[in-house]
Amino acid sequence: MLFETLLIDKTDGIAVVTLNRPEKLNAVSLKMRSEILSLLEELREDDDVKVVIFTGAGSAFSAGADISEFKEGKDKLRASQMPDKDITRHIYEFEKPVIGAINGVATGKGSQFTLAFDMNIASEDAKFGWGATLLGLLCPYGIIRLPKEITRFRAKELMMTCRFLSAREAYEWGIVNKVVPKDKLMEAAMELAAKIKEMPPLSIRAIKEAVNIGMGGYEYSRQVFANLQRTEDADEGARAFLEKRKPHFTGR
Repeated sequence: MLFETLLIDKTDGIAVVTLNRPEKLNAVSLKMRSEILSLLEELREDDDVKVVIFTGAGSAFSAGADISEFKEGKDKLRASQMPDKDITRHIYEFEKPVIGAINGVATGKGSQFTLAFDMNIASEDAKFGWGATLLGLLCPYGIIRLPKEITRFRAKELMMTCRFLSAREAYEWGIVNKVVPKDKLMEAAMELAAKIKEMPPLSIRAIKEAVNIGMGGYEYSRQVFANLQRTEDADEGARAFLEKRKPHFTGR
């Protein structure tokens, strides 16, 4: 499927998704929202894709929602936030691991995406902002996720002052897994994705779901662990370990 606002590259089990509106700093338009939803469904059904990486074209990751579309009326924008169309929630709940390769500014919707990703690699010049307050709004997903990631005190500071968080601060505060030079960003993201894609997919999915459930994850993880023990991948993992060879996981 071809998209107007996204570039897709699938290589050896890894899908790289590039937000492709560089002239608008990859602002998230209604068209892009719709295309991301369609793409996630496509990637969900593609058994060859094990890991997804999101990055941005040009100098920015994403400058947030396309403010120019606000004049089109609140109804369309409100509809785009309904549960079945909320792309941030769909990314967060996507069954396969999603890595953010944050190549520049990520603010508003862009910074909310980073909270929905499973891991983030950032370039040294990346910065993160939750500046919807300047528009008399708030970041709905940021309100939910940010306090859990960096404490409520820091979350309130960022959202109430709208100051940007540097890549180094984001790393120190736990939003970013690694900070690298800009020319090494995709290499680092691909290296991380390559490690994850070799792992048993059912275990990876279970880990993601259990961690996302949060405080209720313990009982869930016990149930899932029992289920995983009965899979072919669990048998293969044990055999490969005993035979001192690389396992071949099939997702069954």
